[in-house]
Amino acid sequence: MNKIIPLILLLSAALFTGTFLSSTALAHQLVTTQNVVQQNATFSIAHMTCKMCIITVRKAMENVDGVIKAKVDYKNKVAQVIFDNSKTSVKEIALASTNAGYPATLRVLAH
Repeated sequence: MNKIIPLILLLSAALFTGTFLSSTALAHQLVTTQNVVQQNATFSIAHMTCKMCIITVRKAMENVDGVIKAKVDYKNKVAQVIFDNSKTSVKEIALASTNAGYPATLRVLAH
């Protein structure tokens, strides 16, 4: 019995240290991810006939690797997308919506 207690303490310390290192690595990964340069793009979306269409467009766009967030506006027939341009492009995002049945074109805003 006297040998079991030090063994339990040793294993507990090893598990705690491993958990701490994993948490530290995860925190570093999150910080690294937050340093990504984000780009915004606005797309005109065709063929949206009901408010449920926005879900399909949003999911199609957000499934593109590199897309951080997509917000679709049914009334104005546009999608605003935040993405990491080192992982994807406006062309790939538009293609995802188009393949889902809702053709998307990059909307150039006048200054």
